[in-house]
Amino acid sequence: MKLFNVSRASLREALNILHGMGFVIISQRKRTRVKSLVPDSFVEPIHALLKEDRETLFDVIEVRKCMESWNAYYAAERASDAEIERLKHIIDSMMSQGPKKQRLIDNDARFHVSISDMTHNKIQSHLMFSIYGVIQNSVIISYEDSQTQEILEEHLNIYQAIKKRDPKLARLEMKHHLDRVQARIHLFFGGKGATS
Repeated sequence: MKLFNVSRASLREALNILHGMGFVIISQRKRTRVKSLVPDSFVEPIHALLKEDRETLFDVIEVRKCMESWNAYYAAERASDAEIERLKHIIDSMMSQGPKKQRLIDNDARFHVSISDMTHNKIQSHLMFSIYGVIQNSVIISYEDSQTQEILEEHLNIYQAIKKRDPKLARLEMKHHLDRVQARIHLFFGGKGATS
């Protein structure tokens, strides 16, 4: 609310309007989520595959490398100063979380989805948002070990490349991060599964 300089009442009214239009979902605990434009029939088979076959998780990471490297490249080219500042707030929040793993995971998701939004490509943003529930499986596993500081530094490097407006470096930093995610998942499963 402070970031956008609006009152609680104005925010509540806006969310109720968006809920009425079908763009957001408000749960019983008053948590609000943006409703995916991609139907559940698109995402549910992927969730089922992930439950049945560990290799599917590595397939998801391959897709992430394609999508998110592209996202980082175009975010560095297209992002507004205000969007880069919002990304900085997410980084600051991640750095200040300490051992609160769930908040780190939530902020990690916000970080990656925000970069997708910074491309200003509506289709890419919707695809990224719609599959992020699937992607979170790899995010959760990444935070299972004691490499949180390393993960935070990888995010900081991506942010800095975008802030410098260096598309090639942003793409490289994102690919490096996702290579490391893949390696962490590989280790989590005891060396079983795909490696790059």
